[in-house]
Parts: sequence; structure tokens; C-alpha cells
Amino acid sequence: MADFDHIDDLIGKVLAQEATEAEQNQLNQWLEQNEANRKYFAQLKLIFDQAASSPVRIQFDQDEAWQKVKGKIRVEKRSQYFISPYVVRVAAGIAFITAMSYLVYQWTRPVVQTLAVRTDKKIKQDTLPDGSLAVLNKNSSLNYEFNSRSKTRNVKLTGEAYFEVKHQEEKPFVIEIEELLVRDIGTSFNIKAYPNSDTVVVTVESGEVQFYTLKNPGLVLKAGEAGIYRKSFKEFSKMVKADTNVLAYKTKIFSFKDTDLKKAVEMINEIYDSKIVLGNPSIGQCHVTVNFNNDKIEDIADIIAETLSLSVEKKGTEFILNGSGCNK
Repeated sequence: MADFDHIDDLIGKVLAQEATEAEQNQLNQWLEQNEANRKYFAQLKLIFDQAASSPVRIQFDQDEAWQKVKGKIRVEKRSQYFISPYVVRVAAGIAFITAMSYLVYQWTRPVVQTLAVRTDKKIKQDTLPDGSLAVLNKNSSLNYEFNSRSKTRNVKLTGEAYFEVKHQEEKPFVIEIEELLVRDIGTSFNIKAYPNSDTVVVTVESGEVQFYTLKNPGLVLKAGEAGIYRKSFKEFSKMVKADTNVLAYKTKIFSFKDTDLKKAVEMINEIYDSKIVLGNPSIGQCHVTVNFNNDKIEDIADIIAETLSLSVEKKGTEFILNGSGCNK
């Protein structure tokens, strides 16, 4: 049986395709001895195969690399060692694969797409990296992240936003609001979740969503439905008929039917920069039935005044309504 003290030398020759037929036979005999030998050879072969198949070309000076390694070896004066050039190749291959490991990590690590959107006093519309649409109401923010490894699209929302989700079954779209989660099931929907409010309201315009927490299965909401979560009680409830004005900040479409003027004005003022003010607080109890479709704030004030027989006066950015009574 051959002397295999320098087995790395022999493996190096074979992998470098510089071994003689006899040396190849010697290696085959060594491989047949046990599984451990075969595993050891496979590990070294993997190093060279990966290096050879890599699309990345790194200029690697084997001699220089080995000189650096050899310089760290303390050789006693009484001993003489022979360093095989093929062992040098193995060492160089190991150094190479170390570098390759880092590159492979860079190639295979998750690709994360992110987007952060924040609003102050203006409503903002943006397209998310996956093609979904988001419209943020005033004083709101969202952070979008897509992870290519987990194949999940996550959004953290503060405030209010409307979403038209580009549904992808294999890439779930989940919105986080504190402990709450809203999962898209192919839909467009609105979420109102301001931190200073005790309620979170999800209104579905089309499709379905799941509205839940990790400890509570919550609700499945369909088009035209709305779900409410009360933080203080940690309870979900469903409104079969959603408020049609919930998307007014996006559409500027209002539909008031026998609505208190005070409430109607509050909803309008949430959308517009200029404000409608009730000069006489008592008229806030009057009821109004009227529709607005992307009208200017001054036109809205005039229509309300005419409908309820009120007067309107403009001061700066405010439209002041006054009167003593209302038409019922």
C-alpha cells in the first residue's frame, strides 16, 4: 500500500489535473479505505469546484499568498520541512473559498426592498416597490419592507392610509398597527389607526382582508364592511355597512344624510387646509343632507349656508357660518 502521509499533495495533483495514472490509482485506493477519506476528498473537491464555477474572477497570486502563510510558520533550526506546491494550491484554494463564502453570502442573503413615506399637513399618494398603491392621510407614516427570502411584504402604519394592493398569493401583504395585523386577500381597503385614538377602523372597498392579532383570529371583512378594534378592551366588532365618507380624504367625495352639521363640518375640516367654523355653536345640532364631489371648500361652505339658511363670512383661511335656526 502506498505511503499517504502527503495525501493533500496527492489530492492537490488530482484536482489540478496534473496527477499521473499511478497517482490517480493511489488516490482511488485511499478513497476506498473508508467513508472518512471520501468525505475529506469531497470537501476539498467542493472548494475547487466552487472556485472554478464562480462567475466572479478574483486575481489571486498563489505564491504570494503562500509566502504570507509560510512566514507565520516557525521552523526549528534542527528540522527541515518540505512544502509541496500542491499543498500550496490547497491552501490557496481554502483562502479563495473563504473569500468566495463572503461573496456567496452577499449573493444569497435576502434582498430587502424598503420604502418610508411620511406626511404632515398634506395628503400623499405613493406607489410601493411591489406596485401597490398607498394614499396617506395627514399626519401619517408607513414603512414598507419586502424580504426576498421569507417572501413577505410588511407595512408598519401609523395614522391613516388607503391601500390598493397588488395581490400576490405567494407574497403575503401584511400591515402592522401596534399589536394589530391586517392581511390582504386581494383587495383595496382603508385603515384608520391614529395613536391617540382608542379605535382602529378597517374599511374594505373591494375584495377581503383579515383583521386580527397573533392571539385573536379577529375578523374577515368583505367589500362594503368595516371592522373596529377597541384597544382598551382588545375587542373586535363589525359594521355591516361602512361609512361611505371614510375615503373622503382620498376622493374628496362626501355623502351626508341627515347628519349633524357639527359632525359634517369636522369631517370636512379633516380634509381641507382652510376650515369651516360655526360662529353660533347651536347650529351644530342642525341636520344636513347633501353630497359633495371634489368641491372647493368655499363652494362647500356656500352650499351648506344656502341649504340651512345660514350666512357665511370669510376671514383669512376660515369660512364662518352663522344663523339662528335651520330648515328641518
